[in-house]
Amino acid sequence: MSTPGGIDPLDSLALRRRVLLTGLLTLVAFVGCGVALTGLGAPAWLILPAMVLVYAALVRPLMRPVRAAHRMQRDTAFAAYRAARDGR
Repeated sequence: MSTPGGIDPLDSLALRRRVLLTGLLTLVAFVGCGVALTGLGAPAWLILPAMVLVYAALVRPLMRPVRAAHRMQRDTAFAAYRAARDGR
């Protein structure tokens, strides 16, 4: 069983790698975007919309499989709890 992004929900090491990779890419993108805008002489207020665009274009899509895998883990754990409680 895997999520739409191809991550096995029971493989917590893969989830951790995905989160760390996303964090590293986000940090590099945020710093790079800030440096590029500063180097171009753009006004400081343009950094915030640029960061929002980086978040929407990079972080949300990369974290979607992690959220789906986490949801599957919760659903599986809850189903096991209900089965144990009902005595199945």
